[in-house]
Amino acid sequence: MAIFGKKTDDQDVPQAASDPRKAKRFFDHARAVTDGRNYDYAIDCYINGLRFELDNMTAHEALREVSLKRKLAGGKSAGLAEKLKKMGKGTVDRLLHAELLLAKDPLNISHQVELMAYAVEVQLPELALWIGGVVLDTGRSNKKPSKAVYIKARDLFAKLGAFGKAVEACRLAVDLDPENRTLLSELKDFEAERTMQEAGYSESAGKEGGFRNLVKDMAHQQRLEHEDAITKTASAVDEEIERRRIECEEDPQDTDRLLKLASALVQKETDEAEKEAVKLFKTVLDQTGQYRYKMRVGDIQMKQMNRWLRQIKAKLKNNPNDVAAKKQYQQLLQRKLRFELEEYNERVKNYPTDLGLRFELGKRLFAARKHDEAIGAFQQAKADPKHRIVSLDYLGRCYAAQGWYEEAVDTLRQAIDAYPVTEDPLAMELRYQLMLSLKELAIKNKSVEQAQEAQKIASRVLQTDINYRDIRKQMESVRELVNQLEKKG
Repeated sequence: MAIFGKKTDDQDVPQAASDPRKAKRFFDHARAVTDGRNYDYAIDCYINGLRFELDNMTAHEALREVSLKRKLAGGKSAGLAEKLKKMGKGTVDRLLHAELLLAKDPLNISHQVELMAYAVEVQLPELALWIGGVVLDTGRSNKKPSKAVYIKARDLFAKLGAFGKAVEACRLAVDLDPENRTLLSELKDFEAERTMQEAGYSESAGKEGGFRNLVKDMAHQQRLEHEDAITKTASAVDEEIERRRIECEEDPQDTDRLLKLASALVQKETDEAEKEAVKLFKTVLDQTGQYRYKMRVGDIQMKQMNRWLRQIKAKLKNNPNDVAAKKQYQQLLQRKLRFELEEYNERVKNYPTDLGLRFELGKRLFAARKHDEAIGAFQQAKADPKHRIVSLDYLGRCYAAQGWYEEAVDTLRQAIDAYPVTEDPLAMELRYQLMLSLKELAIKNKSVEQAQEAQKIASRVLQTDINYRDIRKQMESVRELVNQLEKKG
């Protein structure tokens, strides 16, 4: 099961060899006894079958369905003896034991995140993502939420490279401790990682190697989570909103209750609910004068515009020749950029020492082609270790956009030297940008040496991923440039 790379010497291996035929016999029997409502025996059969086919997601999902049926039928959670009972010494044994305990107590979020952790450790990304989605669903409706659980889930999502889900988990933690500046800063970092993926750094996703390379079925996972949301999350959010609304009616001046209602409304992700949430945050802003509540309003407005853009994009996918929709998309895109520029300029003024905000402002300035201002923002943001490499990447591109290719080359070399990874999306982008700047320098200086270096870098990118951006076209262009300069020389 060494699917994420080379195993370490002390890494556990399954105690039983993979044998789908043996597993099928257990799963078939589990389904048969489930029909007879013998849920405890069905759970045992699924656990025994998974020992022979641990990556069978259909079986994991079926086991959860049985556990929920057992719960509805009045089934009790595992007793102390069963909790302490060990199924073996290996990591897979501990994973199966965690899944057994969860099957006996399916709404226990601690058991859920424990299973997620073991799935990450055993290197089963699809299982980890799936149970991670269950953790988020449970968290949104949990009457006694745990910040520590959300933080652990967040970090596990990050290990999987699922930064969108890491952001969701981090937000749940922030909702429990909205005054925690460390958590707020970490949330911004994860949002930056998610933005980086969405903005194109993951264009080569699935070819970067390492841990994330094996998350091959993200689309399937997202479908599962969407289906779960229809049946569980939506109703859970509505129930929470109603509960928070009743609390506010009891004491309309209690800002903590108003904030909890606003946070619950945001989860609904509809224009109407978000409009009400904005009104509540503005009320708390007026009562407290604390700028962070204005930031919450801004976050909602940015989220709305992103959703509207996705909706128009989906419309265009079905009808690419819809001229009105294309115009609407471009107008909204420009409106969003103008809004975000104003928003992050204001945030930087209110929190001048927050380098994460400088980084976010720099990205918007770059998108708006305000390269001089973007350079200033990224020069400050690079002092933050969390943003250093990406800030250097943006700086290199800003310099190149200004025609300052020497500075671009120096800056991109710094980034590559400081970033030991060679084949992930960010590493590929750094080398691609360096190749472009070296090519321009070679043309400017009529330097065959610089052209040859650009060709060497282009060749390396092409050998890593032939479909990366327009690398084949760039490779031909650089090769032709080298030939021309060699003839002239």
